[in-house]
Amino acid sequence: MKYQNSGHKAAAPQQLNRQLNLLQQDICLPAAVLKQSAVEHNLQWMQRFANSCGVSLAPHGKTSMTPWLFQQQLASGAWGITVATAYQAQVAAQAGAQQIILANQLIGRANMALVAAVVGRGCNIYVCVDSHANASALSAFFAAEKLTLPVLIELGVPGGRCGCRTNQQATELAQHIATLPGLSLAGIEFYEGVIKSDDTERDVRQFVQRAAALAKALTRQQLLKYQQPLISGAGSVWYDIVATELNKATLPDTMRIVLRPGCYISHDKGIYEQAQQQLMSRSHLACRLGDSLSSALELAAYVQSLPEPGLAVLGFGKRDAAFDAGLPQAIAVYRDGKLLSDKPKGCETIKVMDQHAFWRYSGTIQPHIGDIVLLSTSHPCLTFDKWRSLWLVDDNYNLLQSVDTFF
Repeated sequence: MKYQNSGHKAAAPQQLNRQLNLLQQDICLPAAVLKQSAVEHNLQWMQRFANSCGVSLAPHGKTSMTPWLFQQQLASGAWGITVATAYQAQVAAQAGAQQIILANQLIGRANMALVAAVVGRGCNIYVCVDSHANASALSAFFAAEKLTLPVLIELGVPGGRCGCRTNQQATELAQHIATLPGLSLAGIEFYEGVIKSDDTERDVRQFVQRAAALAKALTRQQLLKYQQPLISGAGSVWYDIVATELNKATLPDTMRIVLRPGCYISHDKGIYEQAQQQLMSRSHLACRLGDSLSSALELAAYVQSLPEPGLAVLGFGKRDAAFDAGLPQAIAVYRDGKLLSDKPKGCETIKVMDQHAFWRYSGTIQPHIGDIVLLSTSHPCLTFDKWRSLWLVDDNYNLLQSVDTFF
């Protein structure tokens, strides 16, 4: 069995002629690990959801930037991979993705050159545009390269991030694209996750309906002539509603609906678990698919110091885990390789510094220096990007392989 011995902060210090195990202190901690069983469950669950809805998946790769996970998503049936930058598109292509959505504007000659090189190797890359200026710049570059770039008009909302604010602006942009060499209008892209209101679900539904109306209008006006046009939306919160509304919209038969959730691959026990619970309460289809998504990403750290009663300092911090949407919280404590406490009660991570976490514990547990604490995370994107490599483990925390990230 091959293990990576150096080059990342959770490395195994030496190769041993036995199965390595996190709980036996065979790797450096802190460490970020992915539970193989949960990853496989999440892959199958989301692909079943997409298949049941009759839509395609292009999971957002920015969540993990882990080519091994991209390959698992593609092998499970994903149509393509979504990215946010030219560099990420290159990584996705190297991982084997043939269909790539760059759900962002492509600005600057160097970034365009990187995308052109990927296109030149046979990948289809769909790029978002929301302005005449950007469309004209893309046209000049790709026409000079004798390439045709498929573009998606991005539809946005007032106060949101990128995107045309009205359907009229989007239509005028489509008319402009029709006059440009080097570009082909391939569809509509939107992201509903920026919508926040007193009735967010209602407003998300109306926004998706507006995107569908735009797609149909551009088709009627013969501005959308791509062989198989796309309409693409959905982050990791409202993907059920996006699928439902687009399926109800009687879109052209040739149009492919593409959902782009990213966080499902690891899920979490924080903001995305809360969002998934809400989704399960409103989607009969999701409930029929069996057990919901499972948290696959965990953090392992030592009890480093017990400086005062009721307070332990754990050996991880802001350099190791997301802290923007809730702090990592203990889900198990092990001592000498044996489970000491499952779902410890009365314990809470209350503060993190660069390399230290402050953990309050109750009388239900008496930690010792060197105990291993396993923690769940919230907002997995910002945990993934703190690691050059993560360990894939089985349910007993045996190390299966090391998987690299490319942030």
